[in-house]
Amino acid sequence: MIKGLAAFIILMASAVCFGQQDVNALEILEVREDAAVPAAKMKGIESEDWTLQYKLKNKDLYLECVIPDFSLADKEKGGDGYLLVQMNGQEAAKMNQAAFIMKSLPPGEHTIDVRPVSYDGKSKAETISFEIEIAAP
Repeated sequence: MIKGLAAFIILMASAVCFGQQDVNALEILEVREDAAVPAAKMKGIESEDWTLQYKLKNKDLYLECVIPDFSLADKEKGGDGYLLVQMNGQEAAKMNQAAFIMKSLPPGEHTIDVRPVSYDGKSKAETISFEIEIAAP
């Protein structure tokens, strides 16, 4: 419940900062603890330091990240950092969870960038980028 409230606050702040026209692109993240999808149904991308798997289902993008020796827990709980998620060059979220869903993506081609970042703002591993296409209704 607290995570959902935090996501809502982030989305509302994004609406104020980016204006109504850009809000649709940013109103996409919903943190779900049950977001894991069987690996056989996901596309995998490996970097030197970590692995990202994803699956596109309709307008929803399921993501799951495996980052050895890097805890995504909240800073207060002793975590190392978060995942910086960008869509089309704009920050979409800072995630403290390895599996999550980007819901109701707008139609079109999108570039998704995901990068582990420590709480002091330093990149802890290279960015993994990939492109997806959401069909128009």
